[in-house]
Amino acid sequence: MMRALYSGVSGLRTHQTRMDVIGNNIANVNTTAFKAKQMNFSDMLYQTTQAATGANSANGTGGTNPRQIGLGVKAAAINTTITQEGANQSTGNPFDLKLTGEAFFVVSDGTSTFYTRDGSFDVDDAGNLCMASTGYIVQGWGVDENGDIVQGSVGGINVTAQDTFGAAATTLGRITGIIDSNDGELENKTGKQVTVDLYDKAGYAYNMKFGILPTKNVTNGTRDITNREKEYGLSDTIYKVDTSKLTFKYTVNGETRILSDSASPELMEDLKATIWKYVAGDLSSGSASAYQISGTHELGKKDSAITISLGAFIENTKYNSTTLTDSALKHAGPITVEFSGDIGYTKTKPTYPLSDNVVVSKISQEAVNYIYDTATATNGAFSSCTVKPSLGTGTVSVTSLQQTYVDDNGSSQTDYTFKVGTTEIEGGANNAPIPSSLYNDINRLLALGNESKITNTYTTQEAKETETIEKGSFKITLLGMTDATGASVDISSLVNSGTTSWDVFYNTSNGEFKYVGQEGNKSFSVNLSMLGDNFDNIDIDMSGTTNGNNGNKSSVTGKKLDGRKIGTRSGVSIGTDGIVTALYSNGMSRKLGQICVATFPNAMGLENSGDNLYQVTAGSGDASIVDIKASGTGVMTSGVLEMSNVDLSQQFTDMITTQRGFQANSRIITTSDTLLEELVNLKR
Repeated sequence: MMRALYSGVSGLRTHQTRMDVIGNNIANVNTTAFKAKQMNFSDMLYQTTQAATGANSANGTGGTNPRQIGLGVKAAAINTTITQEGANQSTGNPFDLKLTGEAFFVVSDGTSTFYTRDGSFDVDDAGNLCMASTGYIVQGWGVDENGDIVQGSVGGINVTAQDTFGAAATTLGRITGIIDSNDGELENKTGKQVTVDLYDKAGYAYNMKFGILPTKNVTNGTRDITNREKEYGLSDTIYKVDTSKLTFKYTVNGETRILSDSASPELMEDLKATIWKYVAGDLSSGSASAYQISGTHELGKKDSAITISLGAFIENTKYNSTTLTDSALKHAGPITVEFSGDIGYTKTKPTYPLSDNVVVSKISQEAVNYIYDTATATNGAFSSCTVKPSLGTGTVSVTSLQQTYVDDNGSSQTDYTFKVGTTEIEGGANNAPIPSSLYNDINRLLALGNESKITNTYTTQEAKETETIEKGSFKITLLGMTDATGASVDISSLVNSGTTSWDVFYNTSNGEFKYVGQEGNKSFSVNLSMLGDNFDNIDIDMSGTTNGNNGNKSSVTGKKLDGRKIGTRSGVSIGTDGIVTALYSNGMSRKLGQICVATFPNAMGLENSGDNLYQVTAGSGDASIVDIKASGTGVMTSGVLEMSNVDLSQQFTDMITTQRGFQANSRIITTSDTLLEELVNLKR
């Protein structure tokens, strides 16, 4: 009876222990990377009341089984479900890591090493990767001077040790696209332009500009020129005269009218003659006053500054109202004289009004200025022009040469030259040659003197070079170089060394690239180191170009293939293999280290140390520090944490069975107590 009583007690104790395990599991249902524990029962010692016997053939009896009475239950083992992974919990934090497989992170407090599945890491003020909960330093391998992982002794990983990534000079470039031989830009002086950017060793940006021109073959030949010469004897002086037409306007009852010749042709002729005499200063002051003439006229200008009273003119001349068809003219107010502003040139001094036998030539002022000096006469009626002193004095002989030929494009061209002796007449801006557009004007000007007949017509020849484009052959030339501010870089050392032009050849049948510079070369080298120690030479690959039809438009573009400016650290990433990489603003990256992991012969033998940490025990075996990916133990996932693997449905089920077991064992005790009570009552 006492045995049953104590068996019940052992059952109560064991089920209480199991309930403690279940309670701990449920309490840690949201603990990162928590591994649920599972308790197993085993029976205790047995009291043998009769040993087993074997069969006895002598007396013909069989054997008997042993008679044993159990003494209760005990906890056999409390195992950790360490190989069962928890679900993924996304956090977005690049330092949060989740392990797959049976490996553990290795962390250290400076004296002891611990192991954990909790990958919620952070960066401390010293830049070390550490556990967010305890601050223990995450262990891993460092890098050598070449940036390669060195898998030796483990230590902390500093993610802020390299805040910048140095600059590097550009050494490689590329030009790609189509060169269309019919592209009009190829005919420009510098050809089709293409740019290539680059960096120097300090990370400063520059821009190289190249020009692509077709290769031209030059053929020497001659050109026939037809020469026609005329010789002129210049007048020492010519005169600029006003040949304006006069219009007379008057107003009647607010209406403007024009005085026409039909009113009285004779009157009109006398009126015009009077006005011209007034302009030339040949009209007496008394007559001018009697005719009420006033105002001034500037030679050769279009104006209407002179007025005359037609009534006063009629009263003081032979005309009267009976000679006019319009009697209102006698009573009209002042008549305005309008000058048309026409001019001309003559070799004899004119008088006004101009007589019909005066020869006046229409010549532009620009043409006159090449040969004559002009000065305004005191009477304002004309300007006298004398031959420029530089062309000689007295009678001057001028030769007019007209040269006609066919240019390189097959078009007829004519050049004009005027010479005094052997000296060519020049003028205008920077003493430029006389433009051909003034040829006829100057010839008319010269004809005012004593023109001779055509003195000579002959043919001469001049040397000429004929250019033909060589199919499939081009030349690329470095035109210039600028910095980031647009300021020009002096490339004279490159030009002087002859390393600024390279020949490019394409297959003439299909336009495919053949070589640049010399046979077998896909690229040409620009010796930028000649510009200073801050540059590296750059090789520019042209194998990506072709020569073909692209709609008469070339599409070549250039780009740099390496080189960089100085970069600042913009972020940190952790790969699936545990390699910690720093990212920089210039697009570069650098390995900072690799997080290692530990594996154990018996991971369930690890001892919980709290704070999601484990320690090595004799049962777990020694840790093996490995590369998680290379060893095939799993991978790391960044931005994700492992959740607890506690299964609540399983835990609640175990809780129910544990409760029922506890209740049943308590009934053993109460029933045994009742039996003892009956035994005591036998005495009564």
